[in-house]
Amino acid sequence: MRIYRFRVLIDHTSEAFRDIEIGSDHTFLDFHNAIKDAFAFIGQEMAAFYVSDENWDKGAEIPLADMGFAEEGHVPALMPDVRISDHMRSTTQRFVYAYDFLHMWLFMVELIGAGEPEEGISYPRMVLSMHEAPDEHSKEDDLTAGILEEDPYAMGEEEQQYEEGEDDAEFSDEEQGEGHDEFGHGGGGDDDFR
Repeated sequence: MRIYRFRVLIDHTSEAFRDIEIGSDHTFLDFHNAIKDAFAFIGQEMAAFYVSDENWDKGAEIPLADMGFAEEGHVPALMPDVRISDHMRSTTQRFVYAYDFLHMWLFMVELIGAGEPEEGISYPRMVLSMHEAPDEHSKEDDLTAGILEEDPYAMGEEEQQYEEGEDDAEFSDEEQGEGHDEFGHGGGGDDDFR
């Protein structure tokens, strides 16, 4: 088994990153769990890896679970079924990791080294942690900021249509017009609908 060392940088102003070592025989599910642990994300949100190029463009998807969006006859292999070695194509291999599709946490994952496993060491493991990572739920406030701060359906006193004591009963049949029932519609029977 080969050990790969990846630098995992979260797309956030904190510029937090973690270096994670993982074995070639481990799956992307193992990698998913290692990244969540390294950044102290504890939710059970959907996630996916994308095989990437040097420009961080998203290529083939490796999702956590089948969400039913695949084209007919082209269901992507899932994280538990894909080994890290299955997508190691160069010494500068990159992946994009997306976690929680509502809040869309993105991570840039770049291979920075490879070697033999150390005896007595358990993999995957975090070997370097830089900067404090953002809280997993910190984007929830961003989604609602500035939206509907006041109830748009609340009616202040100045917006009320009638003065106190007034109601619809003041309008007589004559004011509603001939041929209208209490709902303002014609009451002519079935002939009106032909």
